Amino acid sequence: MKTKRKWLIGSWVLILTLVMGLAGCSQGADKPSAAAADSDSAGQTAGSGAGEPVTITYSQWGTAEELQRVQELLDQFMEANPNITVKLEGKAWGSYWDGLTANAAGGTLPDVFKTSYAYIEKYAELGIYKELDGLLSAGSFDLNHIDASLLSLHKYKDKQVSLPIDGNVIVWYYNKALFDDPKTNPKGAAVPSLEPTWDEIIDIAAKMTLDKNGKSADEAGFDAKSIVQWGMSISPGSSMDWFLEPELWSNGAKLVNEDGSLALDTPEAQEVLELFIDLTKNKKINTTPAQIEGLGGQVNLSITTGKVAMNPGGNWNTTNYKEAGIDYGITYLPKFKTAQTVVQPAGVAISANTKYEEAAYKLLSWLAGPEGQIALAKQGYSLPANKAAAGTYVQTTGEANQIFLDAQKFGIISPFTAKKTDLVWTYGEQALKLPLAGEGDLQAALQDLAAQIK
Repeated sequence: MKTKRKWLIGSWVLILTLVMGLAGCSQGADKPSAAAADSDSAGQTAGSGAGEPVTITYSQWGTAEELQRVQELLDQFMEANPNITVKLEGKAWGSYWDGLTANAAGGTLPDVFKTSYAYIEKYAELGIYKELDGLLSAGSFDLNHIDASLLSLHKYKDKQVSLPIDGNVIVWYYNKALFDDPKTNPKGAAVPSLEPTWDEIIDIAAKMTLDKNGKSADEAGFDAKSIVQWGMSISPGSSMDWFLEPELWSNGAKLVNEDGSLALDTPEAQEVLELFIDLTKNKKINTTPAQIEGLGGQVNLSITTGKVAMNPGGNWNTTNYKEAGIDYGITYLPKFKTAQTVVQPAGVAISANTKYEEAAYKLLSWLAGPEGQIALAKQGYSLPANKAAAGTYVQTTGEANQIFLDAQKFGIISPFTAKKTDLVWTYGEQALKLPLAGEGDLQAALQDLAAQIK
C-alpha cells in the first residue's frame, strides 16, 4: 500500500461538526424518510425504479481498468433502476483518501462510496458514515449471506457503517513453467503442497534459485553474485498488512497489541522476523529490495517475469498472470505452525449527509446484495463477499479458484485502528523494508518504530 499523508484529525472533526450542523438545518426537509426506503424492499429486488428521477454520485479508488469494471456494474444497476442515475467518481488509491477527507470537511461527500476496512475507525471518527443498522433491519437485506467476521470489520462501536462487497484473500503462487522445465529446475524440485510449511518452501526455493552457471543455492560453488533465477520473492517490510501479519499469527505472534503498541518483541515474532532475514541475507533464495525493483517493483507480480519461482499475491492477481501468459499454481500461504491468511473486505458506505438516502441505500444494497455480487462474480476479478455469488465466481473463473473461497476460513481477525493504519502505511515500510532483508539493524529499527506509533 502507498504511504498516506498525515492529517490533523482533531481539526477535521471540528470543521466537519460545523458542516454537518449546517447541512442538517438545510437538508432536513429534502431528505427522504426511512419509511420510503422500506417500501422499496431495501434494494434487494431493485427492479421497479419507481419514484422521481434522481442523480447520485458513487466514488471509489482504482486503475482505469478497475473503474471500467465498476462502470459496468453501475450500468447494470441503472438499467434495473431507470429513475436513478449514478455518476462514477474514480480516483487513484493515493489521492482517494485525501480527497475523501477534504470532501468530508467541505460537506461535499459522494452519496455512496467505497471504503477500506483499514480506514473504518479513522473516517468514522470524522462522522462521514451513515449508520446502516436501521435501514438493514427495516429492509429485507439478508446479512446471513455475509460472514460475521467480514461484517465486524465494517463496524464502528458495534454499529454497521458499511457493507463488505469483496472478500479478497492472500495466497501463494508458483510459476508452473519454471518447475516443468529441466533447464530452470535442474534439481527436479516438486511444486509446493496445498498447505506448505516454511521448511518445505525453503527447500524448494533453494533448488529453484540458480546462478548464471546453472548451480542452485543449495549446491557447492553457487555464485550469489550472479543469480539469474530466484526461488521466491517476498518483502515482509513492504507488505506488513497482507503478508507479514498472517505469518506472525501463524507462529502465535501478533503485529500489534490490543492497545495498539508494537508487538514484535516477543520470541515468537522474533523467530518469524529472523527467518525472513535469513532467506535473503544468508540463504540468498529471496529477492532483495533492489532486485524487486529491477523486476518491476511489485512482489505479487514477480512470477510474471519468468525469473522467480514463487511469490505471495491476492486472488485478483490471477488476471495479471493470465495477461502475462503465465501458467500458475496456487497453494495456501506457507505456515510456521498453523495456516493463516488475510481477508481484505472492501466495503460500500453511504454519506452521513446525503440528500438522497433512498436511492443511495438502493445502490449500496444492490452492490452488496446477491444481484450486484453475482454481477461482480461474473467479471472474475474480485472475490465476492456475499455467499450467494460464490458458485457464480467458481463457474466464471474455474474450479481451481475454489481455493480462494476455501482460504477465507484461514483469515485472521485483526481489525484496524488509527494506530495500526499509521504503522502499516506510514511508518512501517520505511522502518522495516531494509532491515527485514538483512540490510540494517533490525532491533534498532523496531525500537524507533515502537516509539513512532506510541
